[in-house]
Amino acid sequence: MAVHDRDLNYLYVSQRYLNEYKIKDKDIIGKHHYDVFPDLPQKWRDVHQKALKGEISSAEKDAYIKEDGTVDWTRWECRPWYEADGSIGGIIIYTEVITERIQAEKRLQENEAHYRTLIETTQDGFWVIDINGKIIDVNEMYCQMTGYTKAELLGKKIPELEALETSQEIIAHIKQITENKSDIFETCHRRKEGSLIDMEISATFVNCDTGIFAFCRDITERKKIENELLYLSYHDHLTGLYNRRYFETQLKKIDKQINLPISIIMCDINGLKLVNDSFGHDSGDLLLKKAATIIRNSCREGDIFARIGGDEFVILLPNTTADETVRIANRMKELASSEKVVNIELSISYGYDTKTNDKQSINEIMANAENHMYRHKLYERSSMRSKTIDLIMNTLFEKSNRELLHSNRVSAICKAIATKMNLDKDAINQLGTAGLIHDIGKIGIDEKILNKDGMLTDDEREDIEKHPEIGWRLLSSTDEFSELGQLVLTHHEKWDGRGYPNGLKGLEIPLEARILVVADSFDAMTNERTYRKGMSNEEAIIELKRCSGTHFDPDIVDVFVNQVLLDNENLEV
Repeated sequence: MAVHDRDLNYLYVSQRYLNEYKIKDKDIIGKHHYDVFPDLPQKWRDVHQKALKGEISSAEKDAYIKEDGTVDWTRWECRPWYEADGSIGGIIIYTEVITERIQAEKRLQENEAHYRTLIETTQDGFWVIDINGKIIDVNEMYCQMTGYTKAELLGKKIPELEALETSQEIIAHIKQITENKSDIFETCHRRKEGSLIDMEISATFVNCDTGIFAFCRDITERKKIENELLYLSYHDHLTGLYNRRYFETQLKKIDKQINLPISIIMCDINGLKLVNDSFGHDSGDLLLKKAATIIRNSCREGDIFARIGGDEFVILLPNTTADETVRIANRMKELASSEKVVNIELSISYGYDTKTNDKQSINEIMANAENHMYRHKLYERSSMRSKTIDLIMNTLFEKSNRELLHSNRVSAICKAIATKMNLDKDAINQLGTAGLIHDIGKIGIDEKILNKDGMLTDDEREDIEKHPEIGWRLLSSTDEFSELGQLVLTHHEKWDGRGYPNGLKGLEIPLEARILVVADSFDAMTNERTYRKGMSNEEAIIELKRCSGTHFDPDIVDVFVNQVLLDNENLEV
């Protein structure tokens, strides 16, 4: 067996595949199928393309002409495998070189004298049963597969080994084989020590006296991979819940009168993007996992719950009234309120609707539930985000005490400048807040860089210069802080257009941001860093004047130097 991606590169190959095709390359994973088999006929290439389009091709007996002109007989199947979102991820090729078996069957018919040698040398298990299902012959390979000795197996009936079919079903199956002359099927046998072995059996009825010949192949490895791929195709890899593909198949099955009333709860995790941007995707993933656990624990046996989008979940409730649905939703909200991730309370918005008669469309019920959920989300989202912004700032200040002191001083300077410029009270308060949170984007910067002793490297400087954009993304996600987000984004722009991140120039930079950059720069210059001493106020004033008209708005520098500092000769902030 071999598993390929959409480009036909090897993802997995079994040892038997390597052995049967005499592939000596041990580093086959990642290589293209046609690089390993450069002379592969067009017939097989066409089969691969059909599989990539969703078609399953197979043959029970097919000739494969090798380079030396000899023929191998194969039994094969080529089918697509699917990603969790339902798209085709690549192909699986099951091939079985059955030349030995074909030749064995032919020789058995031609020369009975070769019978024992052939069945004992085949790599498949082999047994002969009479029409009552009793084993009358068996080879060593089947003994190895099952852990029994030949003496223990002879005289044993197939129902004693079979793990899937009942005795009555086995009798019926034997009758079917005798009527149809042959059958190939998958089943499961029980080893002597009790474990199970998946088998593919090719059975041929010879006659009533001779009985049924059966070749048995161990397909446990293949079935394991098939089951894993099936699980992945129907489950969300992060939360372990069902995915959208599975939910949509079940929705169609459950949308029947016998299941009325049918309720749907749509759920949305509040603040996921904010958590991802602020604390990293590991924290966001943890938020989703906890939400999935709460949803699972809120539901009953038989309910279907799935993750159908990034932060969206859905619960399908057959035979559930609206009142029962509300109780389930409220239980979910109650459980969520006691869970926290990075000190943020897990918040789930939900909406629901109930189908009570056949005339209602299940898709309309789902749309109503989604609309209901979004109405809840509108008034829950703002509170959630405000709490998160406060937590982000507290977390930043915990990472760096220097940032706490710096932000407080910048806030005070901003308010002093705004007051001297006769800005209104709201603008002054907004500038005070901007001063406090202007470096909120540093939550996304490595703590070692923030607290580094000494000068930053070029790479570290590049990381630091990302903080205005990180802060803008965090703040612009909520209406309450969207204006402040613009100030945070532009507080490192320069009057001459040489700042970052957007190279704004002059009056293109918001007034509040021009005030903020003067306050931020003055505080940075007059306070000590690990790699330099702080300047005196006089030295900082000289530097502000030198950069007035290049780095800074000249009018704001003038107000700060000639009014704020003169009125507060010993400015302490």
